[in-house]
Amino acid sequence: VKECGADIVRFGCYKGQNYPVVNGKPEYLGLGDEGVKILGKIQNELNIPCVCDFQSRYQLSKVWEAKIKYLMIGARNMDNLALLRATRKVFSCDEIGRPKDWKQFRKIILKRGPSSTIHEFIGAAEHLGGPSKVILCERGTVHFDRHDYTRYRLDFVGVAEIKHYHPEYRIIIDPSHGSGDRNLILSLSKAALSISDGLMVEVHYDPDSSPTDAPQTIDFPTFKEIGEYYDKL
Repeated sequence: VKECGADIVRFGCYKGQNYPVVNGKPEYLGLGDEGVKILGKIQNELNIPCVCDFQSRYQLSKVWEAKIKYLMIGARNMDNLALLRATRKVFSCDEIGRPKDWKQFRKIILKRGPSSTIHEFIGAAEHLGGPSKVILCERGTVHFDRHDYTRYRLDFVGVAEIKHYHPEYRIIIDPSHGSGDRNLILSLSKAALSISDGLMVEVHYDPDSSPTDAPQTIDFPTFKEIGEYYDKL
């Protein structure tokens, strides 16, 4: 992934799926605490910043202790005020006595809830400490024109609204969750790069064997093509 041009790598150590049983198999829950340790090792040995999401205060503590540089609050927890406040408290307490550049060291990536308005999205970001702490992520909203091969629709208008009315925030786009279809990722990524500050895409050396989200996961050649397009901008 790094060789293909990625600046940051995300791994879902704490997973959760819509159903407890998927295609006859128990839902994949990720590698948990052990995965966080592995992620910390990858971050140090490959010298690439990593992202890990969390769903509880306990998971937050594990990700924080591992010094993962980017913490992520997923779409399901965007309006979980208790978790947002706990996260802000951890950041605020740990800044005491740190060097001046500590605030630049770790950030929170906040994903927009699939049914959340822009007003609610910005409000959640403010609970976390605002633009000095938060990077927003548009990952698609629930849409009336929903098919088996597309789960959500990317809200490019919402991204433009944020860039215009809330320019203090950086925002990235997730075309993987924003479509649910790997066949659309390349074109959506190109469109997203024209309006946002970056991308978050799911990639696997064998997408069909990915334990989660296989239909929306791209292969390395496609990912490299996205990187090459970005370099030309």
